[in-house]
Amino acid sequence: MEILDEIIDMLNAGEFNKVTAKIGEFLNQNPGYKKIDYYHFSNPLEELLFNENIKDIFSVKTLELDEPLEEIYTIYSIAHMNLGNMDEAEKYLKIANQINPVSAPILMRLCELYQQKHEEEKLIDLTFDIFKYAYERELIVSNYFKLADYLYHTNQNMELYDHLFNFFMFLRAGEGQHPAGEDVEYFKKHDIPVGVNPEILSMLLYLADYHTKENMPNSARYFKEIYRELYDFNKYLDNL
Repeated sequence: MEILDEIIDMLNAGEFNKVTAKIGEFLNQNPGYKKIDYYHFSNPLEELLFNENIKDIFSVKTLELDEPLEEIYTIYSIAHMNLGNMDEAEKYLKIANQINPVSAPILMRLCELYQQKHEEEKLIDLTFDIFKYAYERELIVSNYFKLADYLYHTNQNMELYDHLFNFFMFLRAGEGQHPAGEDVEYFKKHDIPVGVNPEILSMLLYLADYHTKENMPNSARYFKEIYRELYDFNKYLDNL
């Protein structure tokens, strides 16, 4: 899909009306992409996460595309958000999430949209889904702040809010009001995920081993590198 590079350039240039016009034209030329009866995943890890958590893989088709269609809908949403069309932005971001329901970056975008709309009560379910699906350290760190923001704006469990905000500040800036080990112990006692979902680490090991056996060294290396980074992150948190 050559359109993706084109609309990203437009987005970076702040040409939001051009982005919406270009994507609208593209979808009109490909009406099959408007009816969301398909999934698309960025990599095999997301397929495993989908199979494990949603178990709907046989009900609809999975598209094979040169570029992720959900990214086009996400960019559509971002352009509308910048134009102040918040309802349209939410509509298209939900479509992106429908195409790839295990995409933590899309779920994080939804969190940011609801923060802008001052609808923080909608963050709670999104944050726990992000904890399940995220395999990027920065997304996991940011998610502690999103959960804290939910608690703050709904005036719930300010003790947990304090731990979440302190933990976020420690991970982001290396400083907090009290040692982060206290936060980890509190989270474990109150069923708040700490670090990376262990299932993701197991899936990454499986994928690295599978691609090694299938003589696909580049793919195996890709999953090994993600595994090492996330394993080290969890190990670091365990030792706080």
